[in-house]
Amino acid sequence: MDEENRFPSELSRDTAWLLRNIGSAMREALNGSMAASELLGRRLEKGELADEREYLAILRHDQHRLLHIAENLTELGSLSLGEIKPEQSVQDLNQICGEIVDTVSAMIGRVRFVFTPWRDICCVNGSRERLESLILNVIAYSLRRCEEGDTITLRTERDDDEVRLFIGDNGKGAEGESVSALYSALEQDPLHGATQGGAGLGLLVAEGIARLYGGSLLLSAKQDQGMESVLSLPRTRTNILRVPGVEYGSRLRGILTILSGELSRDKYMAPYL
Repeated sequence: MDEENRFPSELSRDTAWLLRNIGSAMREALNGSMAASELLGRRLEKGELADEREYLAILRHDQHRLLHIAENLTELGSLSLGEIKPEQSVQDLNQICGEIVDTVSAMIGRVRFVFTPWRDICCVNGSRERLESLILNVIAYSLRRCEEGDTITLRTERDDDEVRLFIGDNGKGAEGESVSALYSALEQDPLHGATQGGAGLGLLVAEGIARLYGGSLLLSAKQDQGMESVLSLPRTRTNILRVPGVEYGSRLRGILTILSGELSRDKYMAPYL
């Protein structure tokens, strides 16, 4: 792994506080408009108002792009301030990755997704929602560089102590990126992430979630060969999994938000809540 791509331990407290408060204010401002668009959507979907439904899809798409920025700002700030505590809930990383790949493959046709699971269960501690967010944010970071026909691969493995998830792509431009510079840029200009559409914020959130659960997220970029992300988490020695409590609609809502920069607006025409 490239040493320059290791993440610093944390943001300054002042920067983290600013990010959290801006993100929280943005989310609060979006709550009413998103609720209104869902109510309007349920009414329009009962009729044949195709043009109105298309306008609603545009509204939903733009709302989710703003929501993605707001949630990343809030989560990154709260993680850096130590306000989020790790959940002691057992999850199978194989199951989570498989479900994400199945859903995302059906929504994004321009890129091929390949998942190779470890031959046995890969148990880790953590919130299913946050682990999904971590994986989706790394995928979103890869998708920004991938062109038509490129491939994103996911592969899990485990040993006595760790479970590892490898997310690789063959997108262009990775060799010129310095991951550690994302934190430095955020310290120098905390509003830069929001004004740039959230670019890089999701990756920092993913790294913060990995550290929250006692793990790490390291990146390696090679010239003309794309990038590989390696998530390492402590292995949980149990086969007793938490009964999934997240409904599909909630999971799809997270995908529509985190991948809002990569999805076409027509994906937002169908109800999902």
